[in-house]
Amino acid sequence: MSSYKRMQPVAEAAQQQADAAAKSVAECNRIVMAMRLQLDELLGYRDDYANGLRQKGHKGVNASQMKDYSVFLERLNKAIGQQQENLDNAGARFAASKRVWIEKQQRAKAIDSVVSRYQQADRREQSRREQQEGDEHARRLTCRQES
Repeated sequence: MSSYKRMQPVAEAAQQQADAAAKSVAECNRIVMAMRLQLDELLGYRDDYANGLRQKGHKGVNASQMKDYSVFLERLNKAIGQQQENLDNAGARFAASKRVWIEKQQRAKAIDSVVSRYQQADRREQSRREQQEGDEHARRLTCRQES
């Protein structure tokens, strides 16, 4: 079996690993985008709620209502902080998966390059053999005609 054919399964496996890593990057990116959207929604909700409190504050708010607003805003701020931490962690996983994908992609390309060189060498060898066979055949024909 030629070197090219022996290396073909290795090249296919490397490409499958690169493809799997690309899917992982895409999934991590989807998660980051979803978490960013959730964070933006929480931030917008907090801003809307704080604006509502300010508007009601101009009209007058009793102490009980003010305490309820404060407690809710505190919970909302904790949720925002937790979501930001989750987003940071997801961003780190995305960056790590992207590095893995780049490494797998580079490895697959390197193996493909080796396979291509082996394939070219196999073609040159096949061409050389065909040329030798043609030369041998021509030599035999010449020898028969001379006899």
